[in-house]
Amino acid sequence: MEIREYATPYGAEAELSARRMARRLALSSLGGLYKLTGRLSYLRQNRIQFIYLHHLFPEEEMAFREVLRALGRHHSLISYSEAVERLWQGRIDRPYIAISFDDGLKHCRRAAEILDEFGVSGCFFICPSIVGETDYERLKEFCARKFSMPPTEVMTWDDVETLVKNGHEIGSHTMTHPVLSRISRERMRSEVGGSYECLTRRLGAVKHFAWPEGRFFHFNPAAAKTVFDAGFQSCASAERGCHVTQPEPPQYGLCLRRDYIPARWPWSHIVYFLAANSRKASAKNNQWPDGWFEWIQAAPECARQSMT
Repeated sequence: MEIREYATPYGAEAELSARRMARRLALSSLGGLYKLTGRLSYLRQNRIQFIYLHHLFPEEEMAFREVLRALGRHHSLISYSEAVERLWQGRIDRPYIAISFDDGLKHCRRAAEILDEFGVSGCFFICPSIVGETDYERLKEFCARKFSMPPTEVMTWDDVETLVKNGHEIGSHTMTHPVLSRISRERMRSEVGGSYECLTRRLGAVKHFAWPEGRFFHFNPAAAKTVFDAGFQSCASAERGCHVTQPEPPQYGLCLRRDYIPARWPWSHIVYFLAANSRKASAKNNQWPDGWFEWIQAAPECARQSMT
């Protein structure tokens, strides 16, 4: 059965909901306040900011181009690996942005082509178990349960290999997109380690991991240790923030912050989040929640050496 990509990100009814409209008005007001008070100048602060998206619907492509064009006025758009390397080495000498996409939906192929137009490399976090899936019922169940969306096409392995060939990076988003804080240690190792082995076998070296859902309460120290034990060099959240200093001391097990920035958002909303996070950024943005770091530091020596 043919899979049809639904036309709008959340549907017209959701877009007009009272809660969504109230949020839009609040963000527009905050964006206006930042502009009036000169706080948008924080966009020029030296920092590394990771931003991510989930999808790029056809009607969002023009907006995505505009976002890239606008970001390029005050930032250097760099690859994910360069951003991680600069952070570890403390080479934060201007505003940098790295772009990633989660989930591996078919839209990512088109997003990569648009990034190519701007000479920008992206990192695409995928779930190997669903790559190339064409069974309608399985996609329907997977998309509804994992992404709260109708059945939507996903990338094939040919798509993934084309992205790599064109200079983009592939990272792991686990095998099947579970909430890692809710599963057993045994399954956690299968989800994380299995994805590392699968991606390494198919694509060669794989460096980066982003956990599903992305908040700290969706993760835990055991999961973080499992990520680095598996061999990944970075571990990314969906906690908002950006990085202005290297870890001090520069230790293994860095916590990456990422900002969710949908292409369909008004530019005033996007710059508000970027400027606000830049304004609030500190060394704490490199840290895990209290009590996690001791677990993470117990990762294998071979994994530590991969960051040196």
